[in-house]
Amino acid sequence: MVRERAVEVNGVRIWLAEAGDPARLPLLLLHGLYDRWESWEPVLSALAERFWVLAPDLRGHARSDRPTTGYRLADYAADAAELLESIVGRSASVVGFSLGALVGVVLAGTRPELVEALVLEDPPLAPFGEPARAWLMALLEAKRAGEAAAYELARELHPERDEAEWRREAAWLCDTADGPFLALLEGEHRPDPWALLPSITCPTLVLQADPLAGGTLDDESAARALAALPRGTLARFPETGHAIHRERPAEFVQTLLPFLR
Repeated sequence: MVRERAVEVNGVRIWLAEAGDPARLPLLLLHGLYDRWESWEPVLSALAERFWVLAPDLRGHARSDRPTTGYRLADYAADAAELLESIVGRSASVVGFSLGALVGVVLAGTRPELVEALVLEDPPLAPFGEPARAWLMALLEAKRAGEAAAYELARELHPERDEAEWRREAAWLCDTADGPFLALLEGEHRPDPWALLPSITCPTLVLQADPLAGGTLDDESAARALAALPRGTLARFPETGHAIHRERPAEFVQTLLPFLR
């Protein structure tokens, strides 16, 4: 059973989904750009059997508020910290995917007392270059043009997916504020995650998707991240795209559980 409610965090209304027994250890799930808490559904039941799972819609996404500003990594991390302090009342394990992984880095690096263990799913730590900028611009333009344009872009970017997935991705993209895209395009994501990796004291598991299948974490960046993390471990997922938890949910859970124990 998933329980949903709105909570106020740093003056922003955040939509929160919970599953599992609140008496268990808390597990905070942070989704990626233009996702929502439902993106975790393929693994939610398995995780809720062992943890009190909390999965918010990040600010600017889905049913959460869309302030005109406040889309730096520090802002997302401040929301996560306030959620843990005011709603959970204790530290938690944190799993972040893509944008959520960068938020997890900032949260663990700046508020170490709140993070027991950290999982970074295919974090976009590679240098931000022209291909990434072009991808973001295409997403923003399609979002602004409406769901039909977003649908066509989803088909173009992910021809291997099916009709339902294209429609879902288009709807979720159009249901995201401009702010998260503009912050990335304008370089407002601060602080720098690379500067924080050496200060993360909790055990950290980095999940690397296959760069040849759409993963964003290349081998050089993965090796650099592991060298920077004091207690880092790497798990690779060959022939798996960016969203490991959606493409390989069983393997994702099987990798997480021994680490989180």
